[in-house]
Amino acid sequence: MEVIELDTDFGSTFSGVLTDEHGRVQAIWGSFSTQLKFGCSSSEDHQFVRGIPIYAISQVLEKIISGAQGPPLLINRVKRPMPLVRILEVELYPTLLSKARSFGLSDDWVQALVKKDPIRRQVLRVKGCLAGSKAENLLEQGDMVLAINKEPVTCFRDVENVCQALDKNENKDGKLDMTIFRQGREIDLLVGTDVRDGSGTTRVVNWCGCIVQDPHPAVRALGFLPEEGHGVYVARWCHGSPVHRYGLYALQWIVEVNGKQTPDLDAFVNVTKELEHGQFVRVRTVHLNGKPRVLTLKQDLHYWPTWELRFDPDSAMWCRKTIKALDYTGI
Repeated sequence: MEVIELDTDFGSTFSGVLTDEHGRVQAIWGSFSTQLKFGCSSSEDHQFVRGIPIYAISQVLEKIISGAQGPPLLINRVKRPMPLVRILEVELYPTLLSKARSFGLSDDWVQALVKKDPIRRQVLRVKGCLAGSKAENLLEQGDMVLAINKEPVTCFRDVENVCQALDKNENKDGKLDMTIFRQGREIDLLVGTDVRDGSGTTRVVNWCGCIVQDPHPAVRALGFLPEEGHGVYVARWCHGSPVHRYGLYALQWIVEVNGKQTPDLDAFVNVTKELEHGQFVRVRTVHLNGKPRVLTLKQDLHYWPTWELRFDPDSAMWCRKTIKALDYTGI
C-alpha cells in the first residue's frame, strides 16, 4: 500500500483525515501495526499512523452512487447493489530504477519510466500471485511490470486505474496487455483480471470446535491452494474441543472425512451431519506449507454440536443454524 507520511509527528494516538486547503478529504489518517524483531527470537509490536489515500474508497463509493451491478446489501435499512471491483490479484512492490538497471533493464525503459513519474523513479515488481487467480500461472516472482496496454506504469494506482477501465471496454474480455521484464528479456503477456464483490466471508461452519470457511484473500495471497480441494479451510480452533485434544489446528484444509472428499463447505456439511455422537472420525488435511496429514478424532455432540453461521444480505444479519446436535429425546 502506498501511504502518506507527514513531517510533523502527531503521535500514534491521533486519527482523522487529511484535507487540502479547500477542506476536501485527501486521505484517512489511519493506524498500522507491525512487529519489530530483536535478535533471533524476540519481537515487539510497533504502532504507527500513516495517510491512506482516499481514492481507494472514492472509487468504490462512486460506483455505489452511480448505480452498481453487484449483489444487493441492506445498508441503513436501504437495499443497495454493491459494486463489482475488477482487480489484478498480484502482490506488487516498488524497486528503484537504479537497482532495476543493474538487473539489465534497458536505458530506454528507464527513461520512459522516469518521464512517466519523475518523483518516484521506480518500477513495480511481482512478489507473488494470489492462489486461484487468473494471473497465477502467467506472472512469476521477480517480474518487472513495465507497461500495461502499452502505457508505462510506476505505482499501484496506475494498475488499479487500468483495471477499472476494463469495465468500460467490453472487447477486452477482462485481460490486460502487460509488458514485463523477466530474466533479461521483455515479454508481452495477456493477463486476466478477477472480479470481486467485497462481501468477504459470508459462511462459516463450526465442527468439533474448529471454525472452517472458504479461504479468504489473505490466505490465497500466500500462493497455495491444495489440488484435492480448498473450500474447507480451518481458520480457528477452540480450547478444550475435540480438535484441540486430537491436534486438528488452524492453517490447514480438510480435504477428506472418512475417505469422502470435501472440496467445499456443502460437501463437508453433507459428510459430517451423518456422523454420530462419540464416533471416531478419520480426517485428512493439507497444511498451508503443502504437507498432508491424517488424524483421527472423536466427535462430541454434547458439548460441541455442529452449527453454521450465514450472512443474510436481505437483513444484513448473521443467522445461526444447528446442523447436528445430540438428540436428548430418547434420554
